[in-house]
Amino acid sequence: MSKNWQEAYLAAVLETDQCKLMVKIDSAMAVLRACLRELASSPKENGETERIQDALLTLEVIRRTELQIPA
Repeated sequence: MSKNWQEAYLAAVLETDQCKLMVKIDSAMAVLRACLRELASSPKENGETERIQDALLTLEVIRRTELQIPA
């Protein structure tokens, strides 16, 4: 699970093509939210939830600053 969300997150963060950025951000956010739901039912998550929440916040900042889309 950790590798999946990290790959999706990095693909969005490192995207330089403005035309592809929104799609990659949306895709990564969907993966991150799915991971959060999965972790909610897990008895042991070892800080993964916090890292995923931080990644979601970063993607929101990129969405607002790079694409000028309000939250």
